[in-house]
Amino acid sequence: MRSAFFALCVLAGASAFAAEPAATAVESAELDYPAELAVTRRADWGWVPLERGMPEHSIERITIHHGGVDFPDDKDPVTHLKALQSWSRSDKNWIDIPYHFMIDRQGRIYETRPINYPGDTNTEYVPAGHALVEVMGHYEHQVLSEAQLDAMVGIIAFLARKFDVPVDRIAGHKDYADTSCPGKDVYRYLQDGTIPSRVQDILVRNTP
Repeated sequence: MRSAFFALCVLAGASAFAAEPAATAVESAELDYPAELAVTRRADWGWVPLERGMPEHSIERITIHHGGVDFPDDKDPVTHLKALQSWSRSDKNWIDIPYHFMIDRQGRIYETRPINYPGDTNTEYVPAGHALVEVMGHYEHQVLSEAQLDAMVGIIAFLARKFDVPVDRIAGHKDYADTSCPGKDVYRYLQDGTIPSRVQDILVRNTP
């Protein structure tokens, strides 16, 4: 792409001394997390900064996804994150990983796409306004680990408080699109009220 650009400039007779436009910084919102969440920040797992932005959004909902591919307990999550970022940008032409947070099998939470930008999806729903939380794995047949469930409840409670999202706006991807995501073993915790009730308990306990 860059070589093609320069070739076009030469063909058009552009001056060799023409100044290139200055690079524009892309804003990536930063959040302050409670210590007990132990969130791994983007810079700490090797995230590559955004090359471009998109229209920003305001968080009104929290939506749970799964990765949709098997994730063995011994698979390296950082290698996975880096590969997903590369694929998202090069193959899908998205600005970044489609989710804002990802949780590995051991319950470690990773920052991914900056929260000020909407996520992306391969399905037909508009993710603007949604904070997207993904659990690594395929939960149509894998079993969600207790550590993942605890971490998911924790980060969702943090987001609900931060952005004033009511618990009745915590949902699964399948509530908005024709998909099995986040998988039956995650979705059951929404259906039986486990996730919203645990989030509500945290919010009540932490009310000043």
